[in-house]
Amino acid sequence: GRFGIHKTNAFVGTTMTRGVASVILFGAIILTGVEFPPLGVHYFWVMIAGICLPGLFSLLLLTSILKIGVSRAAPIKGSSPLFASFLAILFLGEEPTWYHLLGVVFVVSGVMLISLSPTEGQWKRRDIVWPISAAIVSGIGSVTWRYAMSTFKDPVVATFIGTFSAFVLVVTFTLIFKRKSMIPGIKAAWKPFFLMGLFAAVGVLLYVSALQNGNVYRISSLVQTSPLITVFFSFI
Repeated sequence: GRFGIHKTNAFVGTTMTRGVASVILFGAIILTGVEFPPLGVHYFWVMIAGICLPGLFSLLLLTSILKIGVSRAAPIKGSSPLFASFLAILFLGEEPTWYHLLGVVFVVSGVMLISLSPTEGQWKRRDIVWPISAAIVSGIGSVTWRYAMSTFKDPVVATFIGTFSAFVLVVTFTLIFKRKSMIPGIKAAWKPFFLMGLFAAVGVLLYVSALQNGNVYRISSLVQTSPLITVFFSFI
């Protein structure tokens, strides 16, 4: 994402990423022979979940990377367990123990230290609103995915529907606001965003599968080990 975003913009980048991910997931459905379940309200919740996460989340995160850099944006969006845990308690009736909540506090405290510490490069502190918004949307998406997967049994089909819904959202935004940059952006940055789409397809599928079998407060916190990997590769 960091390589690709400097050759185009967040709208085009997210469109390419979600388009590639949708194709890969649809291919997985064909190869595995999984069938789509009968139509019902569960389709609606999966679509809403996909629009939030990865749709809006990806757009906000890529904008964050462009504004403040990947090594700042990735950890700040790690505050999503705070929002996810609160919403899960409020709407799903989850009951985390005190040490689970303490773990969430540690995550958020680390985010504050990272965002307030001096770093190289020029950036405006108000731009922190982008990764924080990504964290909030991620929390909403996690809770919605958890609820949707309580009735939608197959994670591959559900992930495809959610990812394709995200693709429809971002491609609509791109055609409205960034139409002129779409073709040049695809030509200039298709390689990094193809790889991003590949890893995104696998990552979202694993995340949805985890939420199908675990509590939001637990899964959303465990997945925040991703900034460690992201920052490590950004150094390299």
